[in-house]
Amino acid sequence: MLPILFRTEQKKSSQRLFLYVAFLVFGLIQACSSTSNLPPAQTTSDFYQKYKDQAGFKGTTLPVGLVTRYLLPKDADTTVQAALANITSVRVLSFTPTSRKSRRLLEQGLTQELDQVLLKSNYENLPEVLDNPGALQFKMRQANEQVQEIVGYRKYGNSFLMLQVNGHFTRQQVEQMLQKIDPELFLPLLQ
Repeated sequence: MLPILFRTEQKKSSQRLFLYVAFLVFGLIQACSSTSNLPPAQTTSDFYQKYKDQAGFKGTTLPVGLVTRYLLPKDADTTVQAALANITSVRVLSFTPTSRKSRRLLEQGLTQELDQVLLKSNYENLPEVLDNPGALQFKMRQANEQVQEIVGYRKYGNSFLMLQVNGHFTRQQVEQMLQKIDPELFLPLLQ
């Protein structure tokens, strides 16, 4: 009777050990999974939603009133004032890699995925604000002669930044905004 009882206890102990190891392996797989395994984004909003809560990413929706007060230049003409008044949302997505996999995502997939989204959705290039190679690259999406979205993004060093501004603008308003407002002013709002 004692040998049978001993074998039963040994079997239960082995099963518990197996379950423990299985949960441990599953947990490690989940912890090591990369954001690049997620399906490609179809829109800039999908792109923002996909990455905003991933490791190394920081997604921020900025209050429109704060943005307009903060960005309004002292010498702003009525075109720039009207453009700032037409902003409906401002979102910023920043990324600093935290692992080897995330560095690989930055090097080999992040900007390419965003480029594909912008290409599919027929975003149009905007003139560069600065000649600096590290400056944000701007593209806009318009419908019926109204610019509905402006996206600025760049990969610089070991980081990535995307700025998404939604609203209703004329092309002239967008060009005036980009001439009068330095997009680098957004960076202190993220900290």
